[in-house]
Amino acid sequence: MPLSTPSPAPTSLACEQTEQARWHLRPHCSWPPWFDRLLANEFLTPRQQHDVQCHTLEKMIRHASRQVPYYEKLFATFGLTASDIQNPEDLSRLPILTKIKLRHNAAELTARALPDGQYPGKSTQSSGTTGQPVRVQQTRYSMGMFSLLKQRELRWFRFDPCGTLAIIRLPSQIPLTQQRQLLPSGHTLHLSTWPLVGRFFQTGPAHCFSVLNQVDQQAEWLDRNRPDYILSYPETFEHLCFAFQSRPRPDYPQGLLAISEQLTTSMRQRIGTTFVAPLNQNYGLNEVGIVASRCREAGRYHVHTEHCLVEILAKDGSPCRPGETGRIMVTTLSNLAMPLIRYDTGDLAEAVDGPCPCGRTLPSFGEVKGRYSRIAFLPENTLGQVAVIRQALEDMPPELTVNLRQFQIHQFRDQSFELRLGAPGGLPPEFEARLISAWQMKVVTVGKPLVLMILKTIPRGAGGKFQDFTSDFFPVADNDK
Repeated sequence: MPLSTPSPAPTSLACEQTEQARWHLRPHCSWPPWFDRLLANEFLTPRQQHDVQCHTLEKMIRHASRQVPYYEKLFATFGLTASDIQNPEDLSRLPILTKIKLRHNAAELTARALPDGQYPGKSTQSSGTTGQPVRVQQTRYSMGMFSLLKQRELRWFRFDPCGTLAIIRLPSQIPLTQQRQLLPSGHTLHLSTWPLVGRFFQTGPAHCFSVLNQVDQQAEWLDRNRPDYILSYPETFEHLCFAFQSRPRPDYPQGLLAISEQLTTSMRQRIGTTFVAPLNQNYGLNEVGIVASRCREAGRYHVHTEHCLVEILAKDGSPCRPGETGRIMVTTLSNLAMPLIRYDTGDLAEAVDGPCPCGRTLPSFGEVKGRYSRIAFLPENTLGQVAVIRQALEDMPPELTVNLRQFQIHQFRDQSFELRLGAPGGLPPEFEARLISAWQMKVVTVGKPLVLMILKTIPRGAGGKFQDFTSDFFPVADNDK
């Protein structure tokens, strides 16, 4: 059984307190009581959880209705007052906030003033991979929550703060060099502490490497540094799996953390057969921060209710029943500079019900299924055809994929498919024969053959991000209404 498979063993308050004791606060660091509060909140009774959420939501709604012009007008339009929204269930009385609305009403969504003790922070921006990015003004407090919640999830993932952390990301998402420049390809940025959590806790060192380096260079770099933990994108971990086919299986990482992009079932399976370490993941947005973290014990995403609330809604706007897939709506609680109420993330996730087997009582949702703004506009059976290609690659004998480093599936407007293969050393004829055979056996698309294109490397998309499935049916910009 792959080590990335969730363990059935539940945790407890005492167990988490023992884990927290491994994290030693830096002298004179700020916010130390917050970590104890976060830990205690994980095991409140359902009634207590609900009461805490109501209290935090009530304060945010009261502020938004008085200090944020957009919500001041919205409440007046719907004939509501702040006292009408007292619990998460009352949020259904307010309309959805789409990316389009956020972009067009950014000024009116910004608070005129902040409560005493709150101060403006920096602004954050969505990646814009599905259209024009949106920018959100933050407070220092809401930005600080990112560090607090990052430490919480690393505790959940059982990361030892004394270990070495390797980070493979886009240069724009890595700290600047001492010369205040982006990290060049081929270079390593050495940090004395882990980013974010090192502000509060004593940690081991971190080493950063650009994801724009060739995959084989990344594998060599990891073998050279032998880190205890690796943080990168799901696609990068999958590409590294291909690179390690011709290298000894890495035995050094104790944990992996996949960030920013969707982690598919096939990715999780491939990564689990290459790395001996458990694979962890969170769900977050640049506009919001960390929304939820996936528990290792049961595989649910637990919502950080000190920071935000989540609804999983069906197409008609009603809450999804357990087992149904719906759109993820997020209401921010800690950012009073620009509160987002019922913000449509555009992502899809499975609704769940009942207590989580992990023992934590924070509300949760199931597997993240993908981005609605992509999936909604695809022709019928598209995802089934993509699954055929993925499965054929999964079933490919290892000796045929020695030179494979990346793959990207593209769907054209005529619904034909092209499989782009990053293979610097080429691929054997049997590789192509097996793929074409699997396609012809399982896909009924008359006159639409699967075309294979072998490249030395596959170009990255806007902003340097890599997508393993692209389609001409994806909207150029967000199509939210």
